[in-house]
Amino acid sequence: MALNNYSNFKAAIIEWSHRDDITTLVDDFILIAEQEMYNNPTEPLIVREQEFRATADTTLDSRFLALPDRFNRIRRILIDDKATTPDQYELRYYTPEVLPTVSGSSMPQGFTITSQIEFNCPADAVYNIAMQYYAHPLPLDSTNSTNDVLTNYPNIYLQGALWAVHRWSGDLERAQVAYNDFISAIRGANQADDLGRFGPASFMRIEGVVV
Repeated sequence: MALNNYSNFKAAIIEWSHRDDITTLVDDFILIAEQEMYNNPTEPLIVREQEFRATADTTLDSRFLALPDRFNRIRRILIDDKATTPDQYELRYYTPEVLPTVSGSSMPQGFTITSQIEFNCPADAVYNIAMQYYAHPLPLDSTNSTNDVLTNYPNIYLQGALWAVHRWSGDLERAQVAYNDFISAIRGANQADDLGRFGPASFMRIEGVVV
């Protein structure tokens, strides 16, 4: 069975798990798998299908800007405004504890991420902000039958859902096998993505904010 849409994927989970008593719980297993693929401490999924761009304008005399929808982590922020010199200026990232804030208004030079984007100073004008960031694809459900992760990495979804099924049923041995396969599939996707970005040359993956 092709794992190419929500309905087929639900049927595949039932078939692969060899259970006929989980029909009403399959949505829960998919949701658990989605949460784990992006948030597990071992090998979170970070691939180009999760990269997005957005633009927004600063608010005069404000240090704050709302995060874009489904935001996960930032890659870079630039002031992209022909009224400034230079017309593209990359802001420096700081952790929230060390962001050097000032009270006087000027063009922001640095930022941090909390529940919103926080600049180091209030903006003295309306600047166009260009963001490159990682976001989670839309979750699978009856109104969103597929996404880029299911299309390109179906085994990640399948093994994650099977892990959730076996954990629910108390079959910890099968759950561990499925989880190992799940993490292995994520690691393979991440490595393939790195190779596509950087080629065969040596590289280093940097988790978290890239500046």
